[in-house]
Amino acid sequence: MLFKFTSSDIQNTSIIDCATGAVIYEVSTPRSCTRSRSRSTASLKSFASFGSYSQEKLAPEPKITSILDEEGKVVANITWEDRHASVIRIGEETLAGTAELFDAAFVKVLPDETLIPTRMEYTWRTTHDSLTLLDDDEEEVGRFYEDCLSEDFIPAHIPGTGCNYLELDPRAPDELLELIVSYLLIHTLRERLYAIAKYVYGSHRQESLPLLQTPMSRLRRQASMSFANLRNSLRRVVS
Repeated sequence: MLFKFTSSDIQNTSIIDCATGAVIYEVSTPRSCTRSRSRSTASLKSFASFGSYSQEKLAPEPKITSILDEEGKVVANITWEDRHASVIRIGEETLAGTAELFDAAFVKVLPDETLIPTRMEYTWRTTHDSLTLLDDDEEEVGRFYEDCLSEDFIPAHIPGTGCNYLELDPRAPDELLELIVSYLLIHTLRERLYAIAKYVYGSHRQESLPLLQTPMSRLRRQASMSFANLRNSLRRVVS
């Protein structure tokens, strides 16, 4: 099974079944807005100086990512609080965030890879340049291909001009939907994780100055010393 994402924005994209050319899912995330209400002011002073209305800002509405099937029916959604998924609905089942979708107790954050188990006994394995899905025998059953020109996975010569693909072994429809939802979450998490980790294990070394004297090396050294905190932070994200 091979699926094509029509947009690099994972929260707003169509997912195409490459075997049929049909759109099997639409992923949509409307922008959240800040609610406000008008309040009449009875003070003569405020009336004279600022007018009779003021705006009282309320908390922003939650951001919700919806997954729609080919008939336009919402089959899953993710409710976000800041950058964390607080509620996940898949079909008729509602989960209390990622804690019920992933097994946070067994997350492994290593220098060269991160392993995130799911409740379906699959494990997402992510590195700086790859994302794969493993079964309980650690055999690869899925792989993400980024920024490719075609289904042959030829990398785009100009960054950002290709499409993303997700290849999976054949799955039942309900299992496929849950894997798609977990993929959306893992993809978002991976971008955040390696935006941090590249400063720990990246190649941005300034050779013109001694390693201990460069600002970047100091940042990397501090991050390395607290890499255990990254593991704990990651567990909080998936819990």
